[in-house]
Amino acid sequence: MSLNIESLSAWDKSLKTDLTHTLASTVLKNYDADDALLNKSRLLQQDNRVFNISLDDDTTPVTNQRASGRCWLFAATNQLRGNVIKNLNLKEFEISQAYLFFYDKLEKANYFLDQIVSSAKDEETDSRLVQYLLTAPTEDGGQYSMFLNIVKKYGLVPKDIYNDLPFSTTSSRKWNSLLTTKLREFAQVLRSKVAKNEDIAQTRSEMQKEIFKMMTLFMDLPPVQPNQEFKWDYVDKDKKVHQLKCTPLEFATKYCNLNLETPPVSLINDPRHEYGKLIKIDRLGNVIGGTDVLYLNVDNETLSKLIVKRLKANKSVFFGSHTPKFMNKKFGVMDVQLWNYSDIGYNLNQTKEDRINYNESLMTHAMLINACHIEEGSEIPSRYRVENSWGKDSGKDGYYVMTQEYFEEYCFQIVVDLEDLSKELAEKFTSGKEEPIVLPIWDPMGALAD
Repeated sequence: MSLNIESLSAWDKSLKTDLTHTLASTVLKNYDADDALLNKSRLLQQDNRVFNISLDDDTTPVTNQRASGRCWLFAATNQLRGNVIKNLNLKEFEISQAYLFFYDKLEKANYFLDQIVSSAKDEETDSRLVQYLLTAPTEDGGQYSMFLNIVKKYGLVPKDIYNDLPFSTTSSRKWNSLLTTKLREFAQVLRSKVAKNEDIAQTRSEMQKEIFKMMTLFMDLPPVQPNQEFKWDYVDKDKKVHQLKCTPLEFATKYCNLNLETPPVSLINDPRHEYGKLIKIDRLGNVIGGTDVLYLNVDNETLSKLIVKRLKANKSVFFGSHTPKFMNKKFGVMDVQLWNYSDIGYNLNQTKEDRINYNESLMTHAMLINACHIEEGSEIPSRYRVENSWGKDSGKDGYYVMTQEYFEEYCFQIVVDLEDLSKELAEKFTSGKEEPIVLPIWDPMGALAD
């Protein structure tokens, strides 16, 4: 239906007699909408920093991923650093995110080439799959299972061993752009050779070397190999000097307490699909031969109760949300009722399922929950304390308050240990009998947190 010009004039004339619309229009033409519509009465009500369930010691400094999409690496390593602090009697500590970032990007580039080859015979260049693969082959973001893939192969090291000093570590846009351009060129070469039934082994090897060369223009190869012993001098909180000797793989398991034999698992809330079912994202990954991106789909009540269970066991919770939807960075509050959009006639009527289906909602960011508050007579928290990785200037010293309503509407994933789950839920992952629902790589549940 074509727009009727006469209708536009009539609508405009009518709106100019609507005092509510006129006032809203005056305000929004003069001020930023988020500032003008912020409900400060609601803000005052929700800005409550008291929590009756929290970690025993969560005073470690807030981290800062800066201008990079490494939130998932920060959230995952921040979740583990408390174990190192306890094991080594430290005051504060950070695991090297840069170490993981280097190997993740290197592995992603190689994984992309593998996906290009495996799809070359059955997919045209303009197919949705190939075009999606070509979109951002080495983007910074990732999923928790991809974190595990890197750690299983390369281990973990203290930040003192490999820090964020190189510019491109904290500002990765140009680096990603150059890598993407080269990988698209490589994709063309590989698809051409596959079409001609030519051997690609030598070509792949040369491409891997070229990618590594490009990588080391922006970041040095980490100074220690996964099974190579490093030496780390540190001072504990009693001001005693120590030297730790171990390999990155040993550090991950012995000091970070990450169980790589039965690693943590991901649970999501995706109302499009039946609860109690496994969901797998096809072709999503970073390490060839690594673990699939696999979730167990459960209801929000189950997720909330598992968060409480972990916090009571002194374990923080990695979670993924649609950030920065309804997030006030200045005051550090995440609440869907924080802005008076309805006062200007802007009403949102989609359910969570609708938003996922219509490209309005997906997981974009990973953070940590390290405290919650449960009102008397309830089993479900009313609010959570969230540790972000945007530095102290974001939120209140880097921390946010998240309401339960926000959690249910805009959070999608939490990561737990198998031991946190009931026997019935744990067997979904361990029995080998569950056939997962397989979603394509471009599905919103395949979004990478950055």
